[in-house]
Amino acid sequence: MNPSLDTPVTVFFYRRPDHLKQVLARVREASPKILFGVSDGPKPGREESRRGVEESRRVFRAMVDWPCRWRLLEREINLGSYLSVSRGLDEILKEVPETLILEDDTVPDPTFFRFGAELLERFRSDERVGSICGSNFDDPATWQTADSYRFTRYHHGWGWATWARAWKHFDREEKLLARLREPGWRRAMGFSREEWAYWERCWRRTYALQLDAWDYRWSLSLWLRGMFCVIPRVNLVRNIGFDALGTHTLETDFAVHRMHEAGAMDFPLRHPARVEVDAGKDRQVFARHYQVLEGRRNPWEKLRDAFCRMVTGKKK
Repeated sequence: MNPSLDTPVTVFFYRRPDHLKQVLARVREASPKILFGVSDGPKPGREESRRGVEESRRVFRAMVDWPCRWRLLEREINLGSYLSVSRGLDEILKEVPETLILEDDTVPDPTFFRFGAELLERFRSDERVGSICGSNFDDPATWQTADSYRFTRYHHGWGWATWARAWKHFDREEKLLARLREPGWRRAMGFSREEWAYWERCWRRTYALQLDAWDYRWSLSLWLRGMFCVIPRVNLVRNIGFDALGTHTLETDFAVHRMHEAGAMDFPLRHPARVEVDAGKDRQVFARHYQVLEGRRNPWEKLRDAFCRMVTGKKK
C-alpha cells in the first residue's frame, strides 16, 4: 500500500455499490489519513433505492480497511444531488480546511490524488483560485506548452478539490441570480453572446429547480467572486456513470469519447509562468463540449426555457 495521503478525501454516493467499489479501490490505494463519506438517503417508496443505498453504505464501511480517521454522513431522506453535495461540503469544510472530492461514478487515476494535494497546497492562500479539477475536456493537440495544468473559467466536477476559504462563497442563499443583469458583467467576464446564453439558461433552470445540480451554482459563485479553476493537462478521472442508475444521464452519447478516458500525470509538476485564464482554450472547450450539449436540446425545451426567461424578467 502506498504512503498515506495527508489531504482529506470526500466521497459522495447514493445507490450504486458496484460503481462505488471501483472508486473506493482507488481511494484505498491512496490511503488518506482522513476520509469522509456522504451517503444520500433513499427515495420514499422506492425499494430498489433503499436496497442500493443500504448496500452502498455496507460497501463503504467494508472497504475502509486502512488506518485512518473516517466518518460517514448518512442522510435519512433523499436530498438529491444539489443538497447532498452542498450541505455535505458545508459540514465537512467546517471540520477540515480542504478536501479532495469524488462521487461514486468518478474513478480517478492514482496520480489524481498527488496532483490535487500538491495544488491545494500551492494555491492555498491564492484567492484567485477556487478549485482544482481532475477532468479535462480540452483537445490535447491545442496544448503548445509543457505545463502540467492551466487555468480556466470552467469548473469540471468529475473529481476535484477545494478549500473552505473558497467554498464559503457558495450561493446557498440563492442571492446571485439577480446579479446576472448587472451592466457590463458579461463583457467583464469575457463571455461571447453564445457562451452567456448557454450559462444563463443553465443558471435559470438550476435556480428554478428544473435541474438538481450544485455545480452551476458553484460556477456562478466562483465567477462572481472573480475566482477561476485549475485543470490538468491529462484527464485524470474516468466517469463510469452513463447508465440507467445515473442521476444525470444527459451526456450518455459522450461516454465513448476520448475526453472520458483517464491518463496519468507526470511529476514533478510543471507550473505555468502566469496565473491567468487561457480564454482561447476556454472558447474551444465551449464549442467542443458545452455547445454540443446545447445543440442536443429539442425545440420544445428551448421554447420552454425562453418562456421561463421572459416570465422571470417580468417579475423583476
